[in-house]
Order: sequence, then C-alpha cells, then structure tokens
Amino acid sequence: MPLRYLDALATESAGMVRLLRILLVASVLVPSLLFAAIAWHDHGEVEAEAERNIRKTVLILHEHTRKVFDTVEQVLDRMDERTAGMSWDEIGRSEDLHGYLRTLIEELPQIGIVGMIDPNGTVRNGSRLFPIPPTNVGDREYFRTQASADAGAFISEAITGRGSGKRQFNVTRRRSAAGGRPFDGILLTAVPTDYLVDFYQLVVSDPKESISLVRRDGSVLVRFPSMGDRQTRHAADSTLLGAMAEGRTEGVFRTRGRIDGVTRLNGFMHVAPYPIYVTYGVPMNEIRAGWARNLLIYAAFAVPATLALVGITLLALRRAQSEMRAVRRWSQEARAREALENALRQSQKLEALGQLTGGVAHDFNNLLTAALANLHLMERHLPADGIRYLDGTRTALERARTLTGQLLAFSRQEAVDPKVLDLGDSLRTMADLLERSIRADIALDWTLPVAPVRVEVDPVQLELAVLNLVVNARDAMPAGGRIRIAARREDTPDGPLAVLEITDTGSGMPPEVAARAFEPFFTTKPHGRGTGLGLSMVYGFARQSGGNATISSAPRRGTVVRVTLPLSSRTPEPEAVPEAAAEMPDGPVRLLVVEDNALVLMATVEGLTQEGFEVVTADHGAAALEILERDAAFDVIVSDVVMPYGVSGIDLARRVQERWPGIRILLISGYSPESLTGLKADAAVLPKPFTPDQLAARVRALLRPVKAA
Repeated sequence: MPLRYLDALATESAGMVRLLRILLVASVLVPSLLFAAIAWHDHGEVEAEAERNIRKTVLILHEHTRKVFDTVEQVLDRMDERTAGMSWDEIGRSEDLHGYLRTLIEELPQIGIVGMIDPNGTVRNGSRLFPIPPTNVGDREYFRTQASADAGAFISEAITGRGSGKRQFNVTRRRSAAGGRPFDGILLTAVPTDYLVDFYQLVVSDPKESISLVRRDGSVLVRFPSMGDRQTRHAADSTLLGAMAEGRTEGVFRTRGRIDGVTRLNGFMHVAPYPIYVTYGVPMNEIRAGWARNLLIYAAFAVPATLALVGITLLALRRAQSEMRAVRRWSQEARAREALENALRQSQKLEALGQLTGGVAHDFNNLLTAALANLHLMERHLPADGIRYLDGTRTALERARTLTGQLLAFSRQEAVDPKVLDLGDSLRTMADLLERSIRADIALDWTLPVAPVRVEVDPVQLELAVLNLVVNARDAMPAGGRIRIAARREDTPDGPLAVLEITDTGSGMPPEVAARAFEPFFTTKPHGRGTGLGLSMVYGFARQSGGNATISSAPRRGTVVRVTLPLSSRTPEPEAVPEAAAEMPDGPVRLLVVEDNALVLMATVEGLTQEGFEVVTADHGAAALEILERDAAFDVIVSDVVMPYGVSGIDLARRVQERWPGIRILLISGYSPESLTGLKADAAVLPKPFTPDQLAARVRALLRPVKAA
C-alpha cells in the first residue's frame, strides 16, 4: 500500500474522529427493540467471530512456523552439500567450515546454532566455537533416534542447550552417507524457543491467550505464556491428541488448561509435512466479556433515544480511534519495510558490481602480467640510455596494477595472505604513517584496547584500508578537525567481534550519498582528486576477511565508518627465515610451468629461461599430469589456479602432493575463489601481476630450507 495513501487515510480517520465527537454532542433519540433476541443472536455471532479470528491467527502461526522449518531444512541442505565427501577428521579440523557455518546462520535469528555430530555422538564442528570443546550428545533423544533408524527431519523435545544454557529444540537429519554406509552422523540445527516466544508476544493481544507448538506425541516444544524449563506433555486423553489420532489437520475445540485451569476456545493446525501442530487459545471469559460489552451497547437502545444514540456514537468513536491508531501503525510499518527493501536492493547491487568488477579485473591481471613480464625482458636488451623511455610505460602499468588490486579487493576476489595479528598492535605501528598522511590542522585521537584483539587478515590490506579511511576523513575536513581511531572487542548475539571505527568531524554525507559510498568509482571529490575506489576497497577487505563495513553519516555531523571482523582464537605464528648456510640444489633447476593464457605463458617461460632454469610447459592441468606421468624429474611446478578441462591449479597441487611429494609447488593467480584447505605447507601462492625476476626469486626461495625465527 503506497505511503501517500496511508497518510491520506490517517488524515481521513482523524477527521472522522472529530466528526463523531461533534455527533456525540448533537446526538438524538433512537428507539431500540427486541433486545433479548438481538442479545441471543449476538452471542452466537461473537463466538463465530472468535472462531474465525482464532482460525486466522492459527493460519498466521502456521505460516510462520512453516517458514521457520523450511529455513531449517535449507540450512541442513547447505550443511550437507558443504561437507559432501569430507571425512569427520577433516570436518573437525576445518576452521573454514566453522566460518561457513557461522556465516550461514548469522542473519537467521530463528536458528541458534548448527553442528556436525559424528556416528559416535561427538560434536565435531559447529557455528558457536572453534575448535569445539569435547562434547558428546550420544545420550540425547534426537541422536539415539537417528542412530537407530533414518527419521528424516527429526524434531527433538525441548531441552536446555549444554553450550548455550538456553531452552531450544533441535531439528536433526542424517548426514548423506558415502560409500554405502548406513549411518554417517547427523546434521543439527537448534531453534531457540525465545525466538518463537518473541513472535508469539506480537501475535497475542491478551496475556491470558495461549500459543503452543506441540509434537505429534503430545510433547510441548514451546508455550506462551512461558512454562520455564518444565517439560510438559499433553495427556493421552487430551482433545488435541484425539484429533491427531483421527487424522484431522485443523479445527477448533474447547478445553480446560491443565497448567493454569483456564477454559479456552482453541484452534489447531498441522504444520505439514512435519509432525508438529500449532495451537492458539482464547479464554472463554474474554469471549463472553466481548459479548457482555455488546449487550451493554444494545441495552443503550432500550433507554430513551438520546442515551441510545450517545452509546452508538461512543462505540463508533472508539472504533474510529482504533482505526486511526491502526493506520498510523501501518504507515510506520510500511516506512520501515521500505527502508529494509532499499537496504536489500543496495546490498544486491554491490554484490552484482563485485562479480562484474572481479571478472574484469581478473582478465586484466593476466594482461598486466604479460605486459610487465615483456617490459622487464625488453629492459634487459635495451642500451642504458634507452631504458628511460620505458619509465612512462612502467609507471602506467604500476598504476594499472594498483587499480586492479582495488577492484579485486572490492569484489573480494583478491589473492590475500591472511595472518593472525593483534588489531591494537597493528594500529599502533601505523601511527607514524597516519600522522604523516594528515594535515597539521587535524588531530588524531586513539582509543585502542590493552588486551589482545586477534584477527586473521592480510596485514597489507588492513594497512591500506585504515590509510584509505584516514585519508577520506582528512579530505572531508578542509577546515581541520579531529579523527578518532578506535578498536575494541564487542559481544554480539552472533558471537564476539573485533570492531574498528574511524570517526571524523567533517562535513558528513546526505543519505543518498552514504548509500552509494561503497560503490566502485563513485566519488564526490573534484575531477582528478580521487578514483572512487578507496571505500570500495575497504568494503571488499572487510567482506573478504569474513566481516562487514557500514557507514553512519549526516550532513555537518561527521562520519563514522565501522568495520567488523571475526575474532581469531589462534595465536600469531612465528615467521620462518631461510637458513644462512642453505644453498641452491646442484645442477640445473627444472620447472614445469602450467598456464592456459598464451601471452602469460610465453613471457613467463622466456623470463625463467633467461634466469637459468630449464622449463617445460603445459597449457592446462590435465596436460601437466600427463607430462608428470612420463617424466617427474622436476624441482618446482609453477601453475595458474583457474584453468580449463576440470583440473584447476588447486586440483593439480593436491595430486602432485599425493603422487610426487618431493616436488615443490608455486600457484600463481590474480585471485583465488577456491579454498587452499588440504594443501601442504610447501604449496605457496604468488599473486598476479608479477615480473620474471620476482617469479624466479620466489622459485629460488621455495628451494631453500627454512627454520623458525
């Protein structure tokens, strides 16, 4: 419904209220007859209306419950697909899987946690903690049921979670078994009862109304008003269980509550295809009270006409006021829904832009690699006085490399080198750099934590993101001001996060500008003063690191950019340094170069040959495996990541590590959409673009032994 229509309706309702107040003063006498007959008829109408309202409410509750369980089924499907082919040891060790599970449910309040439970009843991975502490749930009803037979999507009794300490019921399903095994553990989702209770509170209009979610065997999963931690069950002779036994999927019945002794008119509906029924009950006292109120209104018709008309006018006035409040509430809800839809469209637009820019930047990276390599080779053959003519070309290519890196960062497809680091210490080391990046009329304020706040990010990308934010804040304060850099740990419903905030006292942004601030190439700076990629790079860095970036700004009130990152439970690893006495292997070094781009392959081979390496080439992974089957006497394999014919660089590296573990592996890619999980430590990655001497240096570094620093 359009907002302007709701505003017009609100104005009309307010006018009606004013008119009824005038009619109340100028009311006239209206006789009333047949009071008893009207009262009897109205008694049946009130109960019929109550039954219709109960059926409507039950239908609303049914649809909500169905959506909750459909969401749970989709989450179970995603979990099953994500872990297909993985062993339980791989599942237990995979931090990537833990991150995937967290991301899977971080915007699903109807799901508390998800977990993977092996055939022995041990929880091996989940969304709450990693690594997960030793926990065995073999004694739980849902595990015993699934272990004995495939129960499909099995819904457990309401229990208190051992990890969360909150009331929940679990929906489990067997994991798809590989190799014909009958039982290969279960997938688990926990639905917190508080989520359903919060929704039920929005549905009921009176605290004596009751809503329940009941399993087919009579076990009550959720009840409003809450029953605390008590586990309740319908008696075997209850009306609801009788209706279930008769195969009825919905209906209305009257019963006396065993918990509070209140007689209610109850509606129920089966939430197919699940063994779950939702019930909604209204106290009969409230229904009779409504009928009594109507009787008082009808009684007003039996008195002199003046009193009768006054009563009618008062009733109409109350209804008009109720409608006016309802219209106002609808208008507020419509505005909130419109804001959410705008935010969703903006998020979808950024995702589409990310896919487009990532694909273009990846292809451009290959061209840059070939251009830089050929420029480097050309430089070796030019006389000393001719090299200066290449400076302009080199500068242009370096700028193109920087631009491509920013585009890949926005699209979250840039090859990164994440390390565990303390966010506060990293910011402290940047203090001198940031001080030099601002003007004398701008002050830097620091609010950094004393306790470690560990995150796993690419240190270079973190430094670039903070520098971009500080420079943007500086440009927003032409007359000077203050920039505050703050970092902290923050506990959220989805778990603890590391928060980085950059706040300035600048001119701020209107809402329409702030909504587009993260878009690539969008800038409000004058021509030549900015590329529009600074904030998009920050957004891409945050998303690629598993977090998010948001902007809060208003004209003349400054801007706050908030970057959230997942906390890491790992400790920083010591750096490895080459052994001083280690030498290169005796004799020529043989390389197998695998690259599907002909321009990159030609320049790479020429550069490596001039560096003194013996080079054999293959234009895709399948051809490389055929070469290795005939001749495996290679020291290093240099391979692109994304290649055709079903064998990527990741697949090639895994097969080489299994068949020929003595061969070192160097992967090259402008971005890596595939996970490197499962590769041994000697599989290094060199990001594109690069020059032949950089590639040769990386190859030599691979052949040197290292020791812990």
